[in-house]
Amino acid sequence: MLYLVDTVEVEPAGADAYLAVVETEMAPVMVEAGGTLEHCRRTRGDIGQPVSVQTTWSFADVADWNVVRKNLVLDPRWYACAERLRAMRRSGTRRFYEEPSPDRPASR
Repeated sequence: MLYLVDTVEVEPAGADAYLAVVETEMAPVMVEAGGTLEHCRRTRGDIGQPVSVQTTWSFADVADWNVVRKNLVLDPRWYACAERLRAMRRSGTRRFYEEPSPDRPASR
């Protein structure tokens, strides 16, 4: 299993709007493209710090991700949604994590 983990920082006042775009616009586009939303979570907004929002998507493997990515590139909704989210975030990271397959020992 391959996991795509996006972690972004947004201003506390914009966290609800950011999550709304992820849940109502980004998730449907990604799911139609072939991805699976594993979770979307956030830190608290009432502690005087930017809010971190972490969204995790899953794919069977890298080949599956490449199909999803191709589907996203061909979907104009993806660009509109990504632009809206970009305007709301302060910073962020994108990481891919791979779950070890049963026939391969985990790294130590």
